[in-house]
Amino acid sequence: MFNFITILQSIMKTLSSLKDIPALSKSNVHIRNEIELLNKINSLITLGSRSLQIVTDFDHTLTRHTLDNGNTVRTSFGMFTDCPSVPQKYRDEDLRLSNIYKPIECDGTMSVEEKTKHMVDWYVAANNLLKGLTFPRNELKIIGASMKEHYRTGVKEMIDWSEQKSVPVLVFSAGLGDSVVAALEGSNFLRPNVKVVANFLAMDGDDKIVGIKGDIIHTLNKNETAIHDTEYFDLVQSRAGALLLGDNLGDAAMAAGMPHCRHVLRVGFLSRNVDENLQNYLEKFDIVLTEEHSMDVPNSILELIL
Repeated sequence: MFNFITILQSIMKTLSSLKDIPALSKSNVHIRNEIELLNKINSLITLGSRSLQIVTDFDHTLTRHTLDNGNTVRTSFGMFTDCPSVPQKYRDEDLRLSNIYKPIECDGTMSVEEKTKHMVDWYVAANNLLKGLTFPRNELKIIGASMKEHYRTGVKEMIDWSEQKSVPVLVFSAGLGDSVVAALEGSNFLRPNVKVVANFLAMDGDDKIVGIKGDIIHTLNKNETAIHDTEYFDLVQSRAGALLLGDNLGDAAMAAGMPHCRHVLRVGFLSRNVDENLQNYLEKFDIVLTEEHSMDVPNSILELIL
């Protein structure tokens, strides 16, 4: 009886128009197909919070891309690079690799297949660069605590809502998992319902890095390969709806490894090469937010879900 009442209440609150969500009317909100989006939102409302999960990237998705002063927000690998024990030789080579491969990652004209080859090369080189470094893990806790002001406004409200509703949150990152965990802990965002799948450091008994645990996750393989055989996958097998958040084209496939997840609403954040990449993003995401520093749109949708 309770489940029937809950479903009935959800159905009664479905939308007749996207105009019922004022956040969607902002000029930097781009919608691929309004009818399709309305149907997806109504599907999530009808399913309710008990059938919902949130799947989100970390770097420049939960965090902003730029601060008010114009500085780019450091990534999870950037957090590692800023640790005091990391030698200058590592920093120089990491910057060299980034200068080569970051423009490729943001290229709006290159095919996914060609990009993937370069992303694999980048992550293999970055993994090899890590090997042999002595690294005290506690340094990341200090850096993580300094990230509090780097999140998009509204992230706390989203995490609070998900915990109150017992909605699982997967922070799915191609970045450094140790940094992601440190940053989430530093802002009290690593709640019991929040899980992290990312590249975690493998260390020996002398605090030396021996590489990355398991298969390397890069921006274009964030799918079933990384999600299967994880605690999170077992947690969400009964949840058919997902709100997906990302800032890279590859992020749109983050729920691809969950065949039970049949209703996925994808929100993309685009802050680099906007004119060049907007159409590409609209082909992958239901909503694309350009130069956006808040979680207003995702939170407006979540507020409708009982």
